[in-house]
Amino acid sequence: MKINPDPIAEGEWIIENLDDPETVFIQIEAERSVYEITHLPRAIFAEGYRDFTTEKNGIRALVPDISDLEMTLSNFGVDHSKRIVFYSAEKSMWPCRAYWILRYYGFKNVQIADRSLAGLIKLGAETTDNIDFSEWSSVELNFVDESIISTTDEVLAVATGKMNGQILDCRSDSEWLGLDTGSHPAPRKGRIPNALHLNWEELMDSDGQFYDIQTLKQLYLNIGIDGNLPIFPYCGGGIRSAVSWFVMYELLCWESARNYDGSWAEWSYRNELPIEI
Repeated sequence: MKINPDPIAEGEWIIENLDDPETVFIQIEAERSVYEITHLPRAIFAEGYRDFTTEKNGIRALVPDISDLEMTLSNFGVDHSKRIVFYSAEKSMWPCRAYWILRYYGFKNVQIADRSLAGLIKLGAETTDNIDFSEWSSVELNFVDESIISTTDEVLAVATGKMNGQILDCRSDSEWLGLDTGSHPAPRKGRIPNALHLNWEELMDSDGQFYDIQTLKQLYLNIGIDGNLPIFPYCGGGIRSAVSWFVMYELLCWESARNYDGSWAEWSYRNELPIEI
């Protein structure tokens, strides 16, 4: 897959194009109540876990099947002629997760807003609590890009020194230290052996705006990542790590970045996989 030359929709552009019929704004959240309070005019609601993850064989938050995603996008009134812009009410990992899923399935015309709804409101964006219903539109996805997703076998090979690469833990400090498993229960606590650590939240400010390129690059350099080796970000379920994948792949142009979708949900579930505390 080629790096997207235009992965971010600038706030000023969003405000000027709220009425553009060729652009579909999707507010993605963990809960619908956040959307119902206020959202951009014409914006559609997406529920992160329901619409952009699935559970398979006891492992939560995996990539949804292509047929399920086609139905989701069709219900959103999306087809390949439309531009999709994802955003959230506050600083969130969900826009990057949804973006990564669409890129994985070959949907090219997708962006994330350069800031949260809270940030857009500060810029002067109008909002509403009116609920608009999208018209159903047929969409077909016929491509899977394996170059931006990593497998457990690859991560294990790096963790055990059998393959060159770097593993990046994008979780909170307490999860990294093995003190807890975050907001979702997991069979084991700890981290993948030899992983580096950079909490996804450190990549953006409180309004969800990514820091400038030089700052982002320095954050990775500070922990020993320069983009010259394959990089496998992970978190609890491949959602927060999609933020780091977005920064590394789309903003820093490190094409070796591949999101580990199974993440700790899978790694902790499989007792044969080694852990480090």
